[in-house]
Amino acid sequence: MTEPKLNRVAIVDTAIALADDEGLDAVSMRRIADRMGVGAMSLYRHIANKDELIAAMTDEVTRRHPYPSAEGRGWTWRDRVHIAAEIDWDLYQRHPWVILTFAMPRYSFGPHSMACLAWLVEGFRELDVSPREAMQMAFSVWNYISGATLPQISSALMTRKGIETDGDNGLRALLEGTPNGPVPAALAELQGAGVSDLTSEDLLFSGLDALCDGFAARVRHRTA
Repeated sequence: MTEPKLNRVAIVDTAIALADDEGLDAVSMRRIADRMGVGAMSLYRHIANKDELIAAMTDEVTRRHPYPSAEGRGWTWRDRVHIAAEIDWDLYQRHPWVILTFAMPRYSFGPHSMACLAWLVEGFRELDVSPREAMQMAFSVWNYISGATLPQISSALMTRKGIETDGDNGLRALLEGTPNGPVPAALAELQGAGVSDLTSEDLLFSGLDALCDGFAARVRHRTA
């Protein structure tokens, strides 16, 4: 008889906690079994293989960070883009490994990811574009969000491995007014401009606004 605590939900929850603590490469059936105090082979009665496990983990963390119902909210498509970015930003901070699994088709687009995609597509349809173009816009938004989040996520993952990530670099030195080498002419006016608005989160939203402006301009040009 299967132990009460040993079920698919418990296995996936344990795997997520392990990935959060130690990274995706630490996830194995044996490590999960050790955490749960059961034999590794007993897990296979609930999860067929590691690929199925990672796909389930990805969909579960997506379920925990849903896009909210838009019914009666009066949100525009731009509002939805910003809401999606806020939610995904939080998701990546809590579960950095998921930025890797979202990038792999066999692990992404479970039921909850599909619901998030539909939510964005529904918003973009306000631009009077086809479902396919709305989907492409949604993918562009997701790709931008993951890219804008990557520097901070990479820093967190490297720190976990004991690699020092703090320190100066050429751009920071230039913006702080102390360049450590010749300054290209195109960057000269940036010397001493400061770094206060160049955090990953600041760049996330300013970049999304520019992306949305591009979507709107393309639609206007097409209908002009």
